Amino acid sequence: MAQQIRLFEQQPLELLFGGSLSAIDVAYQTYGKLNQNRSNAILLCHALTGDAEPYFANSANKGWWQDFIGSGLAFDTDKYFLICSNVLGGCKGTTGPMSINPHTNKPYGSEFPIISIQDIVQVQKALIAQLGIPKLHAVVGGSFGGMQATQWAISYPDFVDNIINLCSSLTLSAEVIGFNHIMRQAIINDPHFNNGNYYDSTPPNKGLTIARMLGMLTYRTDLQLAKAFGRETKQQGDIWGDLFQVESYLSYQGKKFLDRFDANSYLRLLRAMDLYDPALGYVNEQEALKRIKARYTLVGVTSDQLFKQIDVHKTKQKLENAGVSVNFYEFHSDFGHDAFLVDYAFFEEMIRKGLKEK
Repeated sequence: MAQQIRLFEQQPLELLFGGSLSAIDVAYQTYGKLNQNRSNAILLCHALTGDAEPYFANSANKGWWQDFIGSGLAFDTDKYFLICSNVLGGCKGTTGPMSINPHTNKPYGSEFPIISIQDIVQVQKALIAQLGIPKLHAVVGGSFGGMQATQWAISYPDFVDNIINLCSSLTLSAEVIGFNHIMRQAIINDPHFNNGNYYDSTPPNKGLTIARMLGMLTYRTDLQLAKAFGRETKQQGDIWGDLFQVESYLSYQGKKFLDRFDANSYLRLLRAMDLYDPALGYVNEQEALKRIKARYTLVGVTSDQLFKQIDVHKTKQKLENAGVSVNFYEFHSDFGHDAFLVDYAFFEEMIRKGLKEK
């Protein structure tokens, strides 16, 4: 089980897009041990629907980076002290829309403010400070987590030595914002959404299921889906429902998602991705990127349908133009965007190189 700590009790967190939050609960987990001079700490930033537990020891459960963490693995628990927290706005133990608003003693629901990647990183920094860690050896993340890693290097340039960004770019493309818009519309047009105030009644399960199904299509590739399902049909298929095996797979993933995620959190975190812009708070993007002092590892997957290679290459070029030391790698994987979660053989070497001492 993840640990939980309460932060911002004395002074509220002022949010980038307005408003504030106080008494923020943060769920987090740690693995390995801090060395004597506390210089081996690594922050792992989870993807959009991840949580604070990327690894389970001695358990039948599997964390989202189960095969990457452990003795002798890329994230070596004999060498590093790993920290992972559920993001602000999430629904896995950190304050989010389903948390109790101390001013009303009811879930925040529609009253939960718009949050940013910058806000999420500020909460993570407060956690790291509370743990008494003077500096991070690395911040590592994939997709949504890669954006967090980049913002760490901008907001706290003297606090982190290495950044590893897997399958993510500096900003979202218009196409991805469009996908996110459709997913949000599926949720908010569910008859049970009630403007986000559904916690004492029926949640918008149909909308969230549809949103997840669309999301799953962007995470994988047509090649992987063809190999896994092709045009196979079910013996007892529904002509207007799950007739093809790929339809059955998507329906299963959508319904499974209901057991572990909240629609309001999904809306807030999708919008945080849309709104992410490293230039916010600075004269321009280049001035923001010039703040980065960390050694930066960027890894792209040529088959990624969400963070396409044209955008990853633009990210590399912008970082280099700002004087950032970038180590860039790319490769093909049938798993597309999801490769950073499952293709250990591909990512291991790049992660190890990115974690080496300067």
